[in-house]
Amino acid sequence: MTSFLFSYEDVSFSARTLGLGGAQTSLSDDVFSSFINPSLPARWTRSEIALSGALTSGNVFWSSTYAQPVKGLGTVGGNFFYRNFEDSTVRRIVDSDARFFLAVPIGRFLNIGAGIGAHGNVKDTSEEVSGASGRFASNAFFTLGVSLVNLKGVNLGLSFIETPVDFSGYPVSNFGASWKHHMKPTSFVSSLILAGNVEARENVKIHAGVEPWFLKDCLGIRAGFRYGSDTVSGFSPTLGLTLRTRRLEKTDFELHYGLVLNYGMDANSGALHQLSLAVLFGDARKAEKDSILAEQTERARRLREEALARERDKLRSELELIKNERSTLEKEKKDIERLRKEKLDAISRLKGIEISETDSLIRLTLFEPALAFDSMTADIPFPQGYKTLSTVAAFLANYPGKRILVEVHTDNTPIPDEMKDTFRDPKALTAVRAENIRRYLIEVENIAPSSITARGMGDTKPIGDNAVPEERARNRRTEISIFK
Repeated sequence: MTSFLFSYEDVSFSARTLGLGGAQTSLSDDVFSSFINPSLPARWTRSEIALSGALTSGNVFWSSTYAQPVKGLGTVGGNFFYRNFEDSTVRRIVDSDARFFLAVPIGRFLNIGAGIGAHGNVKDTSEEVSGASGRFASNAFFTLGVSLVNLKGVNLGLSFIETPVDFSGYPVSNFGASWKHHMKPTSFVSSLILAGNVEARENVKIHAGVEPWFLKDCLGIRAGFRYGSDTVSGFSPTLGLTLRTRRLEKTDFELHYGLVLNYGMDANSGALHQLSLAVLFGDARKAEKDSILAEQTERARRLREEALARERDKLRSELELIKNERSTLEKEKKDIERLRKEKLDAISRLKGIEISETDSLIRLTLFEPALAFDSMTADIPFPQGYKTLSTVAAFLANYPGKRILVEVHTDNTPIPDEMKDTFRDPKALTAVRAENIRRYLIEVENIAPSSITARGMGDTKPIGDNAVPEERARNRRTEISIFK
C-alpha cells in the first residue's frame, strides 16, 4: 500500500466529506471544510472541535480542527493534519501541517476567508513515493477562499489552497457548489444535500456526492465518488453515515463514518474506513435570540425616543402657548392697570372723593358734594349723584369678578316723627340709599348682581365729631370697597 493514502488524501480530511467524494469546497456546515475553503465557517454561531482518523495496515491518518465564532468579526480557528505510512520502498514517511484561518461575513451572502500554515515532511530515505511528490507546499503557505451562501439553498465556493509564501509553486484550485433542500415536515426525508466540486493543479479531479437526512436531520447517509485524471487517482466510489444530536440550544455531538470502496488505479488500492467526531458547544440560536433581543431593545428605544420626542414637542407647544398667553396676559394686565389708573385719576379729580388702598381692598369714599343725599330722602341726587356714580362704575368695570361692597353712612340727625313710617331710624334710611346705589350700578352700569352687596350703616360708624359741623358733614358718606 505504497501510494493509496497519497491518492486519496485530498478528500479524506473528515469522514463526512470522504463519504461525499470530497465535495467540500462549498459545504458550509462541516468544520473540516475550512481545510479546503477557509471562508465557509464565517457565519457559524457555535464553537466546534472535531477529530478525524483512519487506520489501514499500519498506516495512520488523522486531522483535527477547531472553530470559534467572534461577535462582530466572524470565525477564527485552526487545523492540524498528520499522516504516517510505511512500505518496502520508503520505510517511513510522516506528513503534518498546522493551519490557522479567519472567516469574515460580508453582507447577507458573501463570505471571505484566509489562512496561513506550515507543512513538514520527514522521510528516512531520499526516495519519492508515487503520488506524494509535489502534493503539499513545502514549509509555509497561505490559503484564500470566498463563498456565496444561502442563495435559496445554493452555496458556491472558490478557494486557492496551500500557495507557498515564496510563490515557488502553484496553489490547489477548487470550485464547488452545493444545494440543500428542506422537505415537508410530513416527509420521510427531512432534508437533502447535493454537492460537487472540481479540483485542479497539475491534474483535474472531480468530486460529487448526495446526502439525504432522516429523523429530523439526526441520521444522514451519503454516497459519492471522486474521479482524477492522473495515473494514481482514477475512479473511487464512497459511502458514509452520520448520527448526531439536534438539541441546538445545548452541546451537540456528531459521529461520522466514511468508506472508500476503491482508491482507483493503484495496484495496492483497497478499502479505507474513517471516523470523525465533532462536538458543538453553546446555543445555536443565541445569535438569533441576541438579534431578536437587540431588535426588540432597539424598537423599544425608538418607541421611547418617539414618545419622548412627542412629549417634548407637546411641552414645547404648551410652553410656547403659555409664553404667548403670559405675554397676552401681561399686555392685558398693563392695559388694565393703565385703564385703572386713568379711571382712578378721573375719580380723584372729582371733588369730595377719597381713595385708600390696602393689600386686600381698594376703597372709594364719596363725601358731599360728590354724592350728597337730600335730608331724609333715599333718592340718588340728580344730576351730580348720577354723574359721580357713572364715573365710579367706569372704574369698577376694570375689576370684573371682584366682590364689591356698598356701605352708606349718615350723621346722628334723628328721623322726624312724620318720617318714621318710611324710615324707622338712620340705619333704615341708609339701607334704602345703599340699595338704590346697588340697583343703579346693576341696571344702568351692568355690574354683575352676584358681585355687589349693599348695606346701610346708619350713624354707627362716625369718622368725625357730630358736634362740629365740618366733621359732622364727613360722617354723611358712601363707601364703595373693591376686594382684591
